[in-house]
Amino acid sequence: MTGPNRQPSRALTRDVLAHVQGVVEQFAHYAQQLATSHDLSMHELDALRQLGEPPSSQRDLGRALHLDPSKVTDMIDRLEARRLVRRVVDPNDRRVRRIVLTPKGMALRQTLIEQSIDDSPISQLSRADQEALRALLVKIAPPIPLPD
Repeated sequence: MTGPNRQPSRALTRDVLAHVQGVVEQFAHYAQQLATSHDLSMHELDALRQLGEPPSSQRDLGRALHLDPSKVTDMIDRLEARRLVRRVVDPNDRRVRRIVLTPKGMALRQTLIEQSIDDSPISQLSRADQEALRALLVKIAPPIPLPD
């Protein structure tokens, strides 16, 4: 048995890690459902999350998403065909294409952000539970800012 100042047992740490892995799986499943409900691939969902101000170059977007340049081109082609993004020439370097969200793309991005907040597994927790979870998570890792 552990007291308040003693290290947790290895079994407890293992159990906590198993629960964390379950949360990760749950969020991956949720993200896949969110993408599918808007006829997006997971990479397209991630791209819409990444895009904003200032506009990203295709190269920077590919790095952020850990994608091969040819995969980024194919993905941007699909998003452009749906009129969610457009490519614009960088005024400082005409060799570079920047990816800009169109008004339709901005609206979809905002819908995705709102849905991910309103319908996420965390939204099912009470305010007190969310605050307790946040207090624990802050001890493990700093937050990654979410898009507005």
